This record gives sequence, structure tokens and C-alpha cells, in this order.
Amino acid sequence: MLFDVDKQTIKDLNLFEERANVKSVFSVYNRTVTKGGRELLNRLFRTPVSDLEFLQSRKAEINFFFLNKCLLKLNSRHIDFIEHYLTNDRVPLRNNFIDATYNGLMNKLSADGNYWIISNGIFYTIRLLIDLKAFLSESEDFSVPASMGEDLDRLKSFMDLHPVKNYLNAPPEDIKELTFLQINNLDQLLRVSKKNAFREVLNIVYKIDVLQTLSRIMKSDGYSLSEYLPGSQPSFEVIDAFNPILPKAVPNSFTFGQGSTICFVTGPNMAGKSTFLKTMGLMIYISHLGFPVPAKILKTTVFDGLFTTINLADNLNLGYSHFYSEVHRVKDMVVKINTKKKLFVIFDELFRGTNVKDAYDATLMIISALAKIRGNFFFISTHILEVAEELQLQNSIVFNCFESELDDQTPVYDYKLKKGVSKERIGIFIIKQERIVEILEQIAEKQTHSVTP
Repeated sequence: MLFDVDKQTIKDLNLFEERANVKSVFSVYNRTVTKGGRELLNRLFRTPVSDLEFLQSRKAEINFFFLNKCLLKLNSRHIDFIEHYLTNDRVPLRNNFIDATYNGLMNKLSADGNYWIISNGIFYTIRLLIDLKAFLSESEDFSVPASMGEDLDRLKSFMDLHPVKNYLNAPPEDIKELTFLQINNLDQLLRVSKKNAFREVLNIVYKIDVLQTLSRIMKSDGYSLSEYLPGSQPSFEVIDAFNPILPKAVPNSFTFGQGSTICFVTGPNMAGKSTFLKTMGLMIYISHLGFPVPAKILKTTVFDGLFTTINLADNLNLGYSHFYSEVHRVKDMVVKINTKKKLFVIFDELFRGTNVKDAYDATLMIISALAKIRGNFFFISTHILEVAEELQLQNSIVFNCFESELDDQTPVYDYKLKKGVSKERIGIFIIKQERIVEILEQIAEKQTHSVTP
């Protein structure tokens, strides 16, 4: 079952590059060896799922490579060349002695580029199959997850084919050791008779590339695999989660306690609210890929979808103002919840597109209504501190904040989530610190003196 996530949420979380030289979450994970592995990783990264059994299976496959010293050797140049060979335009070589001899001799008399591609493609395929044979032999010493065992059985079936087995028993060390007949025989097998089976072999190689890459990220970057909690009641606990895009990200922890469904976040500008909300969204998105998350521990139930509103723009094409776009976004969320979907919802600065009075009334109205909803989790931030005062008696709401300290009249942030409601109002202080009003007054004074009498 696919996990429900829309374009706005994908954009909010910076999952993929939208502009050149802008780091994305996908780029952090994009460390595969092969081109085919990168393409598979990209497809997987775009298809989160809400199927507990599937997520547990993927987790087990990644964990196999993380825990065991069983590694498939991958030569990116060779494997990429194999793909190039398989798309060769030349008609597959015929599997008989006469044609093989003719093809080989003609190539010696006048070098044929296509024949060279076929020969090298076959040689690199043999080398890949030798590496796969060694990997399969190593894997027998370990307990292999069921889903991965099915893939390994497919590899064994292909390598047990009579012509393949013969080449692996006495593999050539150099391309010159391949006879004309061997080249023709294998070309016919790889591009005709067992074309689909060999494609399946390559797909499994790319899957292993992805799994090995994710296990390496766990080891090098301190990521962990999620613990998926059973049951229909939502649960979420994360320890030392950080945003992987930031070079020096500060980790934060959070848990929805018994009966709580809303995390209400306050704090001054630049204190870390938006980054925290994005990080919580990433915890849910990446965990529903079955991938390692940038956190020490993540325990979560499986949700049906993720819905965020962090960087919402005006929709001028539809004639929507920012506020009207926000209202529509809230309504979209309500409609999804009404379909009995279990959602993880994030709103950063709810109703920032209207005046303070309307924003206060609308924020209080919506949060008070959401506080009565069960089966979903909500993260909501705001600058309107007065709303928090009206919500203090709501048992389903937990209040957290980010704060700052003044060091020599300069705000200093620790970016750590704290309990309670922030009372800091440093916006005016920052404006004064930047001397904006003074500069404007100087400009006005200069203009006054420059006026010709």
C-alpha cells in the first residue's frame, strides 16, 4: 500500500533537488556504486509505503549487510559497460561454429566496433558472474532474510545454467582467452534465449548495491533502522534526530506521550522551529521507505500518509492569496483525515497570510478542533503566543519551544527543543540591532538637505 504524500510535502522537506547546487535529502543517500543502483535508489526514494510487512522485510535486508561481513564486489565501469553492450544495435551473433569463426576472423581483418563492444560486454559479464558466485558462497555462512533469499535463489538458477556454469568453472582471466564460439554462444544467451533472466540478475545486483549503500551510511553517518510498532493506535518516539542536509545539525528528541496528539511549538525567529518540523517530517517519510533514518532511535507505528505545510506559496494561477491557499491546505488535510487515513501532519506558522486578529482566531479554532481528533499526530508552530494560553487546558496538546540567550547584545541559539511555551519576542530587537530605522532616517535626512530651495 502506497504511503500518501503530495508535491507540497515533497517540496517542504527538500527531498529532491529543485535548483542546481541546492542540497537535497536524496543527495545525502545517493552514494551507490552503479548507475543502475542510483536509478533504483531514486525510484525507491519516491515510493514510500504503509505496509508493515514490506517495511520489516526491507529493514531486514539492509540489516543483513549492516551486521554481516558479506559483500558483493561491484565494478561500476564494468557493469555500466554491460548495460551499454545489451543495448547494442547489432543483431545477436549466431550460436554455431561457422558463424562464430566468420565473425571473429572478419573482426581481425577489419576491426568491428560492435564486435568489440560485444566481446568486452561478455568478458565483463563473466567477471560479474564470478563476483556473484563468490558472494553467494559467502552468504551461505549467514542467516539470510526470506525476501533476499528469493533473490539469491534466482541468481543461483541463472548461474546453474549449463553454458554459464561451464564458463564459471574455468573463467577467462583475459578477454583474449575467449574463443570465437564462446563469444557467439554467450551473446546469443544474454541477448536472446535468457535475455529476461539476465535482466533479472542485473536488477538484483542493483538492489544489492542499494542495500550495501544504505548499510554503509548507517556505519559512517550514525543512522539507524526504525522500529515499527504494531497496533492501530499511533505512537512516535525519536531520540537524537537531525536534519541530514545541515552540515552541523543539532539533534533533538521528542515523544508523543499517552493521550497526546498535538505538539505545539513556539519560539523566536531563527531559533530552529522550521528545521525541527522538517526533521520530524523526514523521520516519518524515510521510515516509510524502510531506509535508515538520521537518528539514534526511532520507534513509530505505520502511518497512511504525511501532510506538511511549511513553505506554502501563493497560488496566483488559481487566483488564491496566501491566506486562501492556507485555508485550502487545511481543508485538504481534513478531507484526508475524514477518509479514515492515519496521518502525520505538520503546519509551520499556521495562517501567517492574514492579519494578526484573524490569524489568532483561526489558529485557535483549528487547533481546538484538531485536539479532539484521535488516530493522527499534529505538529503546529506559531508566533502567536496568546494562542498557547487559551490551549493550556487541552490534555491532548504538549507544548514545546525553542529559545535564545543574549550574549553581548547578540541573540545566541542552541537549537534544542525544550518543554513549555516561549515568551521571547526578539523580532524588534533584531531589527534595532541591524540599525534599519537609523539608516532610513539618515537617507531621509540626506534627501531633505538635497532638496533645492
